[in-house]
Amino acid sequence: MRDIDRISGVLQSVRYFKNWQQDEIRELASLCTWVRFEPDTVMIRAQDPASALFLIVNGHVELSYTDEDGKVGVIDLLGDGQLVGECALAPQACYAVSVKTLDATTAIRIDGAAFSTFLSAHFDRALTMMSVVAERLCQMLRQTEELKCRSAAQRLGIYLLADAVPVGDAHETPLTIEKSALARKIGMTSETFSRALKKLSEHGVSQHSNGCIIRISDTEMLAEWCGLSNNENREEQSDGFKTAV
Repeated sequence: MRDIDRISGVLQSVRYFKNWQQDEIRELASLCTWVRFEPDTVMIRAQDPASALFLIVNGHVELSYTDEDGKVGVIDLLGDGQLVGECALAPQACYAVSVKTLDATTAIRIDGAAFSTFLSAHFDRALTMMSVVAERLCQMLRQTEELKCRSAAQRLGIYLLADAVPVGDAHETPLTIEKSALARKIGMTSETFSRALKKLSEHGVSQHSNGCIIRISDTEMLAEWCGLSNNENREEQSDGFKTAV
């Protein structure tokens, strides 16, 4: 199978491009290449010229920034099906954040200049990408609100609820990344993470399989304690908790 066929198959399966026509998908695929990164590899460095976007096919990456004092702050962790490097769509832009792999990562590299030219000729698809950027901004604003308005244990509880799946008479959340990386994602140290997890044990949360599986005995009770609204509770099956995160 040619690369363009493989890339087309991946592109049409992710939410950013799922409503695109087949000829548009193949045209976009012609602007792409497969790339593979080892763990702990910098894919994007803040302030470098933004030359490409990356669609994460398999793996996890960490978005971060470094302040004037050299302190590194984590903005987000992203995984399969997520897009990074949207700054490459702006002319002569630089990357706003750094992106580093947490584990071995396979991605599709989309040439920024070529993609911008493509979008200029496909107005509807340009609107799609604008909505993607707006959605990312809204997500970051929600995360800022969570950091200011909820305790560490509540933020962790919301994250666990977002990925919880029914198992028997409870719900379980698999931890697919290291706890230290997860702690950085939701704005806390590893020590604070451990204390937050201990606090959640008072609300029906327990660890299993050497801490790789988190079990929630009562999602509605935990959601209420975390401060989620009744509307968010009712939307659990349709990704309501993910929206809250």
